This record gives sequence, structure tokens and C-alpha cells, in this order.
Amino acid sequence: MDEIVNTAQKGAARNLARKLLKDAKIVNLPVSLQKVLDFLKTKTNLQIYGYGFSEKVSGMLVMIGDEATIGFNNTQHWHRRRFTISHEIGHLLMGHTCNPVDKGSPQETEAHQFAAELLMPLARLKQDFKQTENLDELSKRYAVSKEALTRHLMECRVI
Repeated sequence: MDEIVNTAQKGAARNLARKLLKDAKIVNLPVSLQKVLDFLKTKTNLQIYGYGFSEKVSGMLVMIGDEATIGFNNTQHWHRRRFTISHEIGHLLMGHTCNPVDKGSPQETEAHQFAAELLMPLARLKQDFKQTENLDELSKRYAVSKEALTRHLMECRVI
């Protein structure tokens, strides 16, 4: 029997982020995570807390039954916190169960793609990138780090 290869479903993750933005009626930039969370709280039993984790921990999703709690490292830069919260939302909506040793797993890749698309919707980003290729300006517009912006542009083959 052939081995089943578990690969990341990047397109599914991006589509799920686009659907969330549409369902939550979010059109303005930067994407308001508060509006995303408020919308999700009407659909799920979700709590979110900042905590002074060590530098090695950016965030985590804890599921107990149908209750979800996202913890994020409140000592990190706010761009990092936004990405971490978005990443954990991705895990939640995709039904992932992960642990810290899964860093290179398909689930981590999917959550990363979800977060990038949620904060930097590709259709808008392509339009904005045509107007200006200034990465500093674009990272401010989307309220993300220059590194996250550059990775998303590269992964989506814009640059």
C-alpha cells in the first residue's frame, strides 16, 4: 500500500481566512482583530488572554470540550501578537490539535498561511503592491512586520 503523504492545505487555509473576513464583514485595513474576535465569539466559546510567556512561546490554543482559549505572549511586539492570535485562530477554525514539537508540520504551515491571509488579504495586497513596492509603508498599512509581509509576498509569488 502506498504511503499517505500529509501535506499542508495552503489554499484551504487561505480560503478559510477569506471566508472569515467576508462573514465578519471586515473590509478596512489594517484588519481589526477585535472585530474578528467579536465575530468569532458569537459563533464559538472563545476566550483570549495575554500572558508573560517565555520568549520561546508566542502563543497557544487550548481546547477543553467546545471551549477554546487562546493565550498570547503579551511581552512581544504588537505585530507579533497580532500574527500569533491570527495563527491560533487558524488552528481553531481548521480543527487542529498540535503540540510544541509540531513546528514544521502541515498544521503549522496551514495556520501560518491562514494568519498571513487574514492580516494581509492577497487580493488587496496585490493592488497595494502595484501602487507602491515600499515594504515599510505596506507593513504599516497592514499592521504586520516587514518580515511577515515579505514572506507572504514571496509565498504567494508576488515577488
